[in-house]
Amino acid sequence: MHTHRDCITVVLSAALLFGGESKADVPAGLEDCVRVMRECGKEPMAFVLDRLRDHDLLLFDDAMHTAVEPFEFYQKLIREPAFHRQVKYIFLEVLAINHQPLVNAYLDAEREDPTILYPAFQDDYGTGFAYKTYFDLLHAIFEVNRQLPSAERIRVVCVSNPVHWSDIKTAEDVALFRRGLAGRDALMYEVILAELDHFRSGRKGIFLTNTRHAYKGIRDSQNRLYWNCGTYFHERHPGKTYSLRCHHLVLFIERPAEKNADRTSTAAGTERFVYRWAREGRGRWDEAWQRLGNKPMAVPLAGNVPGREPYVGNHMLDVAPGQTFADAYDAVLFLAPLEQLRQTAIVGEIYTPAFKRELARRYRILMTPAQLAAQIKEAGVGNLEELIDKEHASRPEQPLPQLKGLEPSSTWHQGR
Repeated sequence: MHTHRDCITVVLSAALLFGGESKADVPAGLEDCVRVMRECGKEPMAFVLDRLRDHDLLLFDDAMHTAVEPFEFYQKLIREPAFHRQVKYIFLEVLAINHQPLVNAYLDAEREDPTILYPAFQDDYGTGFAYKTYFDLLHAIFEVNRQLPSAERIRVVCVSNPVHWSDIKTAEDVALFRRGLAGRDALMYEVILAELDHFRSGRKGIFLTNTRHAYKGIRDSQNRLYWNCGTYFHERHPGKTYSLRCHHLVLFIERPAEKNADRTSTAAGTERFVYRWAREGRGRWDEAWQRLGNKPMAVPLAGNVPGREPYVGNHMLDVAPGQTFADAYDAVLFLAPLEQLRQTAIVGEIYTPAFKRELARRYRILMTPAQLAAQIKEAGVGNLEELIDKEHASRPEQPLPQLKGLEPSSTWHQGR
């Protein structure tokens, strides 16, 4: 079992990796954060492999499903023999359990055929999930599996609520489906737990997910746990799991949004809040990491200055006093500076003519006529079909749009 005391063992190697730095060069209030990163930071691949020796399931929070950098790391990890010798299960939050046969068919095919996956990414919670990072991830798994005996191949497991758009015909059906998502974290927990044989057989896996599903122990203002997927594992199976946050922007929720009948509702529910994107650690983490050359590293959060940083995220409007990032995660993976983050390309090929006709049907269910008219006007097109052609097409990778207007890394200097 690894704790923050293990940092002592890596002081020498970290010093060699990051080089020396004069204490006088470090601004007041930053020194402790730099020291923790210097002494406890470890190369991300080595860190993850080390944690897999002690834990059966690692949960990775990509921060945004559109992020590129976490998925580049996942692919590198999957191709590492020391990883796939241990890990045979990769759990994906974004794919519904009823699409498991499609993923199996793709991975079992003699020749790779991404079109097999298209229905799985078309039948999401809304209007399609066409992120190239996911196709690249599955391609990497396909290639690794081709080199392994059939009994040793990696299994990809879909864990999210089933989706049957053929049964959703009205706005009321959409509302009923979304009501069912209230139990989503419990379902994902049960699916993963069953695949890992309730941690009885030594099976190991990784869960690739998004922010609130990876939280391990955030409490509300009444000191009650938010039962996220990661929380079920952390509370019911102590020591079996480990939660890692990929360094990225963090959701800063300012207040509930005023009710507006013209606002389009989503499965994510972010339209219910006034929010912005902020820096983790109010920029202190960014400045400390920059002092060490922005070299990729993983930093545990237990019992140290970065871990004591006040919690910011999905539950922040109702949290117990004193909640910290260490309550949410076990470690942070610093993969790239925020200013270099990218947004994934879009695989327009999933938007086939037949799927575009289905999208037109979905749009009329998901939006009121007034909402749809407003979207058509905002897009500068003449009708729904033109809107779909414009919005659902291939797009290249690009710099992360949410960086625009981001607060400076010096925000923490003002104590905000």
